[in-house]
Amino acid sequence: MSLVTTSAAETHGTSANQFFPLAVNDVRLDTAEALLVTFVVPEALKAIFRFEPGQYLAVRTNIAGAEVRRSYSICAAVQDSVLRIAIKRASCGLFSNWAFAHLRSGTVLEVMPPAGRFGRSLSPNRSFIAFAAGSGITPVYSVIKSLLQGDPEAQFTLFYGNRTTGAIM
Repeated sequence: MSLVTTSAAETHGTSANQFFPLAVNDVRLDTAEALLVTFVVPEALKAIFRFEPGQYLAVRTNIAGAEVRRSYSICAAVQDSVLRIAIKRASCGLFSNWAFAHLRSGTVLEVMPPAGRFGRSLSPNRSFIAFAAGSGITPVYSVIKSLLQGDPEAQFTLFYGNRTTGAIM
């Protein structure tokens, strides 16, 4: 297994703990309780925001005068050339409820470069199995989609559970 050990930010001479302003390109309702949020990544930051399947983004904004930070898994394939996260609404979730009410195309959020070590090296001609439930599918989705787009001969078996069919992301 090959784990991601150096972030793209560290490789390019910036701090992995540094936030960068990114504009929201698109906000789309994925389910009644989940948003898909796609960011505009300026050309100068593309290398810093290059991600490995299974990584996440830390997002920061100001809500009612208070700094609020949350981490969300990237749910796009590496080959898609987009930076997308999924935000699932939590009943008492400060950030998620704010996102549902206020997040629109053009909104600028502060975002840290991709982080995390969930992914593994996607070796060609391999069979993979994963288990996921609920919104825990988002990092697995990135891994599956990247693997299958990168190698049409690869096989992936997913065991997935959710409370209702309407909540499937």
